[in-house]
Amino acid sequence: MKIASIVNNCFTNDSRVKKQAISLTNAGYEVSVFAVWRDGLDHLSHENGYQVKRIKTYLFSDKNIVTKTFRILVFSFSLSSEIHKFDVVHCHDFHPLPAVLLSKIFFRSKSIVIYDAHELQSEKLALSKPSKFFIKSLEKLASPFISGFITVSESILERYNNLFSRIPKTLILNCPPKEELAKSIKFDSLLSLHRGSVKCLYQGGFLPFRGIEELLEGSRDSGFESLNFIFMGHGGMTQSGKSLEKRIVDLAKKHKNIHHVKSVPMNDLLSFTSSASFGVCLTVDNCLNHKYSLPNKFFEYAMAGLPILVSDLPEMRKLVQKYNCGVVCETVTPHEIVKSIEELLANDLNKLSKNARRMAEDHSWEVQEKKLLFLYDQVLKVPLK
Repeated sequence: MKIASIVNNCFTNDSRVKKQAISLTNAGYEVSVFAVWRDGLDHLSHENGYQVKRIKTYLFSDKNIVTKTFRILVFSFSLSSEIHKFDVVHCHDFHPLPAVLLSKIFFRSKSIVIYDAHELQSEKLALSKPSKFFIKSLEKLASPFISGFITVSESILERYNNLFSRIPKTLILNCPPKEELAKSIKFDSLLSLHRGSVKCLYQGGFLPFRGIEELLEGSRDSGFESLNFIFMGHGGMTQSGKSLEKRIVDLAKKHKNIHHVKSVPMNDLLSFTSSASFGVCLTVDNCLNHKYSLPNKFFEYAMAGLPILVSDLPEMRKLVQKYNCGVVCETVTPHEIVKSIEELLANDLNKLSKNARRMAEDHSWEVQEKKLLFLYDQVLKVPLK
């Protein structure tokens, strides 16, 4: 059984898609991941038993709506001529849907389609009304060809319920696999910090509306002189991300309690994360996609045994309160962040740490993998054992 797993990125750091590809390969499927090619990457490679094929889109970038649209069209036409040969087409987000439609119309493809929405696609931040309308229309147009649906939080699943009411659906959270937990001192060694010092960690992309600016301002509170604020990640390719990273780097040069650490390989992530005292996940509630989010870093902190400071968003709040593994910050402002950190540090961090780890184990990738394979069984009508 051949699966085409399609992403609209270069597939260099997509942990969700990698985990799924490995799980499906180990279950006996023949998996090919289709991604976007760029300089320095192989057109064709093999990882963990599955194939990676990157599609060249020539010189067209995402600098403006015209070049972005043209790049997606080139990507879609190139894909459609290949994916019609596969038994299953697994679409990650809405970008592969045009290729699915083209393969159905022009190549009479009989592929079974699974739609995996990593976000609430039509409600992402900064989308224009025409863009929202286009995405909703595309999803509706493609819906008759979709046989299975996957998403990342209960709230997003509810939003898609009407569109996909008659097909198998499942929730697959962005959880890492179980790993043996051993507290490390990597940040102490790397940053020459005092052993046992309290370390507040933000890890992931340096993006606007993730509470980074507010956390930087809160770090200047007079009571936090001995609290280390570590920002581990990168600004990516956007100008806003690059500017934010530059600000972190500049402040780290001026203030002893602010530290910038570059992204580390996924295999090393847990050992770095576990050397912090607590993690922050402060997404701002300024669009429905943010409101309903349940990010990778939330579960990565928990798997590393870190108590978590989260913004007051329903999905994160529900898990933090259920497992008593952190503190909910009412609003993402410097004042409220300072107040919430003080509340967190007044708690028993060891107890919160154990609760966070239990939450992560209850939702680990091993648990999510079973749901993924069960959905495939349902969609492919494999008899249950």
